[in-house]
Amino acid sequence: MPDNERLEREIEEILGKIENFPEPQARARRARKRRFVRVSEAFTRRQRQVAQQLSRIAVSQIMLASFLLILFSFFFRRANPVLMNWVMYAGIILFVSSFAIMMFSGRRGGGTVRQNWRGRPTEYRTTPSLADRVRRWWQERNVPRR
Repeated sequence: MPDNERLEREIEEILGKIENFPEPQARARRARKRRFVRVSEAFTRRQRQVAQQLSRIAVSQIMLASFLLILFSFFFRRANPVLMNWVMYAGIILFVSSFAIMMFSGRRGGGTVRQNWRGRPTEYRTTPSLADRVRRWWQERNVPRR
């Protein structure tokens, strides 16, 4: 019997709340908010997919593509000089920015790398990359002489 009373009390509570149904303006506001959330979630999902696709491209590939753009603009300059100028500018900007990314990225080469092999830690030295050697040369060059 106590379950029946509890069930009746819950039904009466639900029926009592029906009278406090939200106003049409509040319902419309909630519907707009839900639509906005759905659109923003779809936009975020798409943005994440594009970022995943772009993360698969290496900086060296971008540098090669920019070099090819510059060469392309030189060879086809007579076909459309104005367009090829813009292609060359885009290639130069892309080349310089990809070179800067390669030089100043947070990844540092050269040093000790620790890994596990058959459950035991192992260490080996890596050789510094060209970017690290140029960076070290530049830093040594800028050190004031005594």
